[in-house]
Amino acid sequence: MQRNASLQRNALIDLNVLPKELRPHRHPPWYVAGMAAALAGLVLLAPAILIQRAAVQETEHLAGELAAITTELQAVGMDVGQARGLRMQLDQTEASLAAVRSERQTVLGVGRPLSGGVSLLYSAAPSGLSVDSVARGESGIKVSGQAPDAAGVISYARALGQGDAFSDVTITALTESAAGQGAALTFSIQAIW
Repeated sequence: MQRNASLQRNALIDLNVLPKELRPHRHPPWYVAGMAAALAGLVLLAPAILIQRAAVQETEHLAGELAAITTELQAVGMDVGQARGLRMQLDQTEASLAAVRSERQTVLGVGRPLSGGVSLLYSAAPSGLSVDSVARGESGIKVSGQAPDAAGVISYARALGQGDAFSDVTITALTESAAGQGAALTFSIQAIW
């Protein structure tokens, strides 16, 4: 108990009675208040600093993703440009193919078989009429030859027009030519498919 009593007595000792050299340094009240405010500010600013650092890290992450997306978009843009170029080439090729098909149909008589019309050109010729040349054009056939008289050429043209092979038959030329044994007619007929 004596010890507790001596501790209580020591606790009541006023430190101001000590000589100045032995007294602890006392800071002025404004300094203590400033330190308390700084400590409170640090306590309050610490979460803001942590939030700011997290935001910077997130921003860096998002900036990296944005750069990757931008690179991908540029690659897609180049792919789209290449696709457009290929589409233009394909369109040009299809146009050329359509022109070739159209020319082929013109040469072949718009899809009609040539054999039936050619056989009619020779089988419909009356006796004495000779077919010298057959030339195929865009819309039909031009037949040239010789005949003994105009009546044979007219009957030949009618025979060509009566079948299904030609829609229109026209005598385009009928001229008299001197042959070795007598006068003969040279004719030209345009037969349209």
